Amino acid sequence: MPAAPATSVAAAERAALDEYMKNGKVQSIVEDLVQSLLEAKPADPKQFLLNKIEQELSAENDELPDADLQQLFTVARKISSEIMPRESIELVISETRQLLNCDIVSLFVLERKSNMLLLYASNLNTPIKVSKGQGIAGSVFNGQKTVNILDCYKDRRFDNSFDTKTGYVTRSLIAVPILDYEGEPCGVIQAINKLPKNFPPETDMSQPAGTRATSFQLRDEKILLHLTQHVAIAMRNSDVYREAIGASERATGLLNTIQSLSQDLGTQSLLLTITMHANKIVSAQRSTVFLLDEQLGQLWSVSTDTGDEIRIPKTAGIAGQCCCEAVTINIPDAYADSRFNQAVDKKMGFKTQSILALPIFDEESSKGGKGNVVGVIQMINKVSFDGQLDFFDDTDVEIMELFATFVGPKLTNSAMLKAKGGGPDSAREADSIQKSVDSFPSSQSRHDRPKISGLAMEGFAEGEEDEEEEDEAAI
Repeated sequence: MPAAPATSVAAAERAALDEYMKNGKVQSIVEDLVQSLLEAKPADPKQFLLNKIEQELSAENDELPDADLQQLFTVARKISSEIMPRESIELVISETRQLLNCDIVSLFVLERKSNMLLLYASNLNTPIKVSKGQGIAGSVFNGQKTVNILDCYKDRRFDNSFDTKTGYVTRSLIAVPILDYEGEPCGVIQAINKLPKNFPPETDMSQPAGTRATSFQLRDEKILLHLTQHVAIAMRNSDVYREAIGASERATGLLNTIQSLSQDLGTQSLLLTITMHANKIVSAQRSTVFLLDEQLGQLWSVSTDTGDEIRIPKTAGIAGQCCCEAVTINIPDAYADSRFNQAVDKKMGFKTQSILALPIFDEESSKGGKGNVVGVIQMINKVSFDGQLDFFDDTDVEIMELFATFVGPKLTNSAMLKAKGGGPDSAREADSIQKSVDSFPSSQSRHDRPKISGLAMEGFAEGEEDEEEEDEAAI
């Protein structure tokens, strides 16, 4: 009989323990600790767990020492004062690197056009695109949780391909998501290899940084969490500035085009004027305007470099397809498109990234009719605000279709088009047009924007020497 009371006591204690674990979420806490332990695989699990618990307890206090706050405010003020997109990014990277005293800082920015992350880093000359789910930064972006890793080689999410290729050693890493004003992720800031105080980032050491790197502390996490709020604002300001400048350039470009078309120009000069304005409006590296010679079954144009006439079959390449099918063709990656002939690029030493080709209709289309195709506008290589190669988006297509409606009737009434042949325009007149368009305001003047060239058309001209290659030319 005495066993019954003992059983009742044990049951009551068990129930009280279950209630305590439930209220205190003990099981969830233990699972999180075990998960972090398995991901980090530290050499000393006991010390790792002690450090983890200390961090969790101290995390409730978000306050930073006055010295850290002063540094943070100084950096935030610098970042907020810059609105140029590329300069803002470079400033965020350099200031964060100094603030955390680490070897490398990377900034992953969501590019909404491609829905990918654009990676900028202190050890990269040009940005690269990565998937939103790739690597540790991808998991931080998707999960919207800070990650602090003591040894990346013991973390299953770490991609060591860069280290293998370059000989670099990535040891400690911290990554924090950047959230916009709506709480949605718009990027990730990542710091690699925390350095000891006596080894500042500028120190040139023969030893790899990873071999002397230490772990990022809770202080570093707090600094980055505060800093990302200012980075998000700076990124938003840069986006607004970029959009405003782009809209201003497009509007100014259309107004300048209308003004130029009001002049009595010969067809050769008209072609060069349209080509140069089109290039400015959508920020393309190169532009070509082809007119259709139906009698000869050819597309012809004028080289903006020499003023020479260029002729190709109207069925040749992407421009020919655009003409024959009367459709807009937008190719974000020319080398991934089977219609593109890479031989011209290789011969000329040029890299074609993106292509936009639009048909030009006669004046019947402006009266509400279907209209007939009288030519093609072809753009090569969209250039982004920061000077990087981009691809043409829906806005570019819309503005160029509007542009085509302005120039179509003017080209239809051109004396040279009606004559289907050459005209009296001189190269000297073409030079004067080039000078006038060069004065067109552009936000990209700071990035040494390339001059319009007839290189692409020269590739067409050389293709005429071989009839078999002629139909495959597709710049």
